[in-house]
Amino acid sequence: MRRVVTQPPLQPETLDIDMLREMYREGAVTLAGVDPRLNATRIARKIRVRRARVAGRLKAWTDSGFLRRYDVWVNPALFGWQGAGLNIRVLHPRAKAELFSRLAVLEGAVWGVEFLGEWITFSVITPDAAALERTRKLISGLVGVREVDVPLPWRMLPPMRELSPLDIRIVRALRQNPTAMLSTTADQVGISTRTMTRRYANLVENRDVWFVPVFDFRALSYPVVVLGMTLRAGADRNSILRRIRTRYPLSLAFGEMPGPGPEAGGFLCLVMPPSAAHLEEVEGYVASIEGVEELEANVVVRLHSFPDWFDRQLEALARRHS
Repeated sequence: MRRVVTQPPLQPETLDIDMLREMYREGAVTLAGVDPRLNATRIARKIRVRRARVAGRLKAWTDSGFLRRYDVWVNPALFGWQGAGLNIRVLHPRAKAELFSRLAVLEGAVWGVEFLGEWITFSVITPDAAALERTRKLISGLVGVREVDVPLPWRMLPPMRELSPLDIRIVRALRQNPTAMLSTTADQVGISTRTMTRRYANLVENRDVWFVPVFDFRALSYPVVVLGMTLRAGADRNSILRRIRTRYPLSLAFGEMPGPGPEAGGFLCLVMPPSAAHLEEVEGYVASIEGVEELEANVVVRLHSFPDWFDRQLEALARRHS
C-alpha cells in the first residue's frame, strides 16, 4: 500500500542520534538491542536534556511515521534455527513492492531492508544450510529478481535457557503490544506485576527476546546512508568513527551483537548528510580516511517486518507445553 504523506518530513537533529544511541543498549545499532521501555525521563537524564524535549521528540517520531512500530522477536536459536541475510538485486526498482509481498509469505521470512535503487536485503530464519540454499534458489526464480548474492549468516549468541510455558505466554502478550506497561501485560498474562518485571528482565538480559524498531526513513528530510567499510588490518574503528562524526554529527555505528552485520574486518555506520547532493561528498570523505580500504554506500528507504513466522513458532511451543 502506498504511504500517504500527511505532514512535513521530520528534520533530523543531533538529539535524535543521542536518543537512538541511548535506546540501543550497546550504544550502537543492533538488531537485538533496543529497549522500548526506556522512558523519556531516563533518556533525558542520560543525555542531560530536559524531559519535555525527549518526550516531544519521541512523539514526533511516531506522528511523522518515522517510527512505525516495534516488533518482538524470539532468539531463533531457541528453536534450533539460524538467521541469514540475502542481498537481492531486482530488475527494476518498481519491482520491489511486489517482490516484498512475495517474500513475506516464504517460510522463515522475518525482515527486509529496502534501499534506494535496485537492491534490497531480505532476512530469513532457516533450520540448516540446505534449507537456506533452497530458499535462495526459490528467490532467484521469482518474477522481478535479477540476482541473489551468497547468503550471509547472522552472528548469534546461544540462548542461556529454554523458554518456560510462562515465558511463552509473556512473549506472546508482548508481541501483541510491545510498549504496554508491564502491569498491563501482567494482567493479560494473569501474573503479578512483580513476577512480570522479573521475568521480563530475564528475557531481555538473556537476549531471549529482541525488541526491533521498524523505521520508515522516508519520513525524514535527510537521506539515511549506510556505509559498509572494509578496514585494513590494525585500523582503529573508534578513531574512524570519531572522524566521521566530526564531519557528519548525525551518524551512528552498528554494533557487534546478534543479527546481520558486516563480514570479518568490516564496519557499518549510518550517516545522515544534509541532502542527497552530499552523497558523493560523504563517500569521498570516508574513503579518504586512513584505514578504510573499501567502501560501499547505500541509501536506506525503509524497514519491513514480517511477523508470521514468530507467531507460528510460539503457537507451536504453546501447544507442546499444554
